[in-house]
Amino acid sequence: MIKWIALGVIVGLVLLFIFAPVLAWILVGLVALLIAFVLFVPIGADVAYIDKQFRLALRVDGFAFQLLPKKHTDQEKPKEEPKPREEKKEPKPEEEKKPKKSLNFTKEEILEIIKKAFKGLRKFGKLTVRKFMLHYTAAGVDPYYTAKTFGLVNGGLSTLAPICARTFRCGDVDVWTDIDFTANWMTVDTELSITLRLIQVVRAALAAGIGVLGVLLKRRKRLKKEEELAKKNGVPASDTEEPGTENAGEDKPETNEQQAPADQINNQPEERNDNNGDNNG
Repeated sequence: MIKWIALGVIVGLVLLFIFAPVLAWILVGLVALLIAFVLFVPIGADVAYIDKQFRLALRVDGFAFQLLPKKHTDQEKPKEEPKPREEKKEPKPEEEKKPKKSLNFTKEEILEIIKKAFKGLRKFGKLTVRKFMLHYTAAGVDPYYTAKTFGLVNGGLSTLAPICARTFRCGDVDVWTDIDFTANWMTVDTELSITLRLIQVVRAALAAGIGVLGVLLKRRKRLKKEEELAKKNGVPASDTEEPGTENAGEDKPETNEQQAPADQINNQPEERNDNNGDNNG
């Protein structure tokens, strides 16, 4: 179905270029502008955890659409009547499971695919962090562990700060930490707003896809060569004879052990017939 739709679109464009070239170029220009707008328009998400409440919003070119928490409606929905119980159906006989096909990837090919995927992600570029807020207050029952946790958090933030500066384009950053020996529970308030463009995703996906495609083509050639070698070297079992069965129907010559009793009988000295001698005498 999709092939016929694509073929129809191509035929329609060709006819449009033949009979109405001006209208065709206008249509192509509008489609190009729409694609450019979709690829270059900034999109992102706003994630926040403030006052023990989680918030999530989708952002498109500066407009935010709240997803969580959902707005509660004042009108109560009517209660649904309980559905009648359905009779239990007899379990269907289990179908025989078909053997799964193995992917036949070598370790070198898997490692090469991972390398190509990470190399493609480098083309993604930097994410834009419009806002990052973190307010942390260490607290706990034991003052020693509270102070220790406070020091670990500050050390981790100091380590991550230069990494984030190299990885992201940072805008408004509000980070502070505090310690409270009178409270029993720590408090954390954070907010993160990230923005990106679809062109970045497409660029990274194309770079990773081209690299992975090259590995898959090499794998296909390898499997094809292995199949050709198997066809050349492999012979059906019905066409071959087991070794030692070529003359199975013929009489086998007797071995030395089988001939030994007959030879021993022939080589024994003849006994004298004393009775005959006495009678003759």
